[in-house]
Amino acid sequence: MTRIIPPYLQPGDEVAILSPASFPPTDNWKMGVKVLENWGLKVRTAPNYLSRHFGLGGTDVERLADLQQMLDDPSIKAIFPIRGGYGVSRLLDSLDFSGFISSPKWVVGFSDITALLCELDSKGFASIHGPMPHNFCQKGGESALQNLYTALFEGVVSVAAPSNPLNRLGEASAEIIGGNLSLLSHLVGSRSFASTEGKILFIEEIGERLYHVDRMLLQLKRAGLFQNLAGLLLGGFTDCNEASLSIGKTAFELVAEHTSGTSYPIAFDFPAGHIPNNQPLLFGVKTKMLVNAQGIQLTDI
Repeated sequence: MTRIIPPYLQPGDEVAILSPASFPPTDNWKMGVKVLENWGLKVRTAPNYLSRHFGLGGTDVERLADLQQMLDDPSIKAIFPIRGGYGVSRLLDSLDFSGFISSPKWVVGFSDITALLCELDSKGFASIHGPMPHNFCQKGGESALQNLYTALFEGVVSVAAPSNPLNRLGEASAEIIGGNLSLLSHLVGSRSFASTEGKILFIEEIGERLYHVDRMLLQLKRAGLFQNLAGLLLGGFTDCNEASLSIGKTAFELVAEHTSGTSYPIAFDFPAGHIPNNQPLLFGVKTKMLVNAQGIQLTDI
């Protein structure tokens, strides 16, 4: 499939913020808007961007209307969900991408936004897995935010990470896809996440009991999604601990178990996911992953 890479941003471009998943629990997103404005961008807020409906950022109808409007509008050059949470996958089957196809734009996010990034990948469009306005300014995220700017304005990504004892050495040059493990296991069997063959799969997670992590990894394995990868990139598995039903292995040890018998390079503990240093990843753009004794290096090609 030929990938379509949206135009990189320029000062003066108009971008949108909205809440297609949960609503922001604090006003931290306002600092994120200031960052976008300091980058020279014009920020438009969607009509329902601060709506609330139980734990969601508005009703399905409100969230769908906001996302559809910004996908359709050719003057919007990037879409920034304020935060993740839950709710994006409820919208996927109702979205019309015809306007987006005629005027592609960047969608930036992680966590629950994984669902939208995978949907875009299935349609042949690049996107960015990375920080969102609600957590742009958290302490420890300065490097990730600077690299997000470079990715959006220049299409350049270069991130290094330390070595991990579980790493499997090697090199891969391929497109990256993936995101939050819970979302990926939820999307298996749908048109939004059909194949990982020949790609670098990225996985991260937060707050899941380790036997849940094991079950979700096993789902990906049984669906064949670990079989023909170019490489595997593991981000943070934040607060993934044992439950009363213990499993006896760490999250990374579980990954190593379920990928045994494969030969592609595997990089553990890459700085991306539900951590302050949530480095951006260009999904759908060919990337070089080098795993050697010195550590991990991710660069654009």
